[in-house]
Amino acid sequence: MRSSTAFIASIVVAFASSARAQAPTLERVLGAFSELRGLTAEFHETKRIALLAVPVESDGVIRFMPGKLYREVTRPTRSVALVEGDRLTMSSGGERQEIDLSDNPIVGGFVGTFRHVLAGDRAALEQTYTLDFQVQGDAWTLTLRPRSEALRRFLTSLRLVGRGQAIERTVMTERTGDVTETTFSNVDPDHEWTAAERRTQFRVP
Repeated sequence: MRSSTAFIASIVVAFASSARAQAPTLERVLGAFSELRGLTAEFHETKRIALLAVPVESDGVIRFMPGKLYREVTRPTRSVALVEGDRLTMSSGGERQEIDLSDNPIVGGFVGTFRHVLAGDRAALEQTYTLDFQVQGDAWTLTLRPRSEALRRFLTSLRLVGRGQAIERTVMTERTGDVTETTFSNVDPDHEWTAAERRTQFRVP
């Protein structure tokens, strides 16, 4: 469960980077998500686990095209995850796992969060979360807190932090006290995938 939720949380952050420079509002941030057609980015992730004295750090890349979302951890240990339609496929250490999101309401609901953000669908987000959007100058924070008891069993909040219309990082706080923070760099929010890239850049080994 931890790997799938961290996957989605780390993906959400990069998608508003293509928005125009306007005063930040929730509507503009969600609108920026809905306009994306292709994206690549690098990420650095830090997991602070309650039972460990030293944070766990990793680096990787994400790729997005309509209908597909790919995340690859490149350090310290390679792993790959792909969301395609209602299926989440993960591969790590030679083992491959597939999850039918329609049969897993918790993971499916979390993945649905990404879909609603990407679609700029505020109404759908508000069915699952309470939304708290705060602005200070051109900096802002959108905090999502789950409404359902099932989601609250493992997730306390998902916080998106940005400046202007660009999201810079995301912070996921779990019920256990574990915190996953992801920051993004080298974001290309207007990537146009070639036919060859579409075949090769969204594959799970």
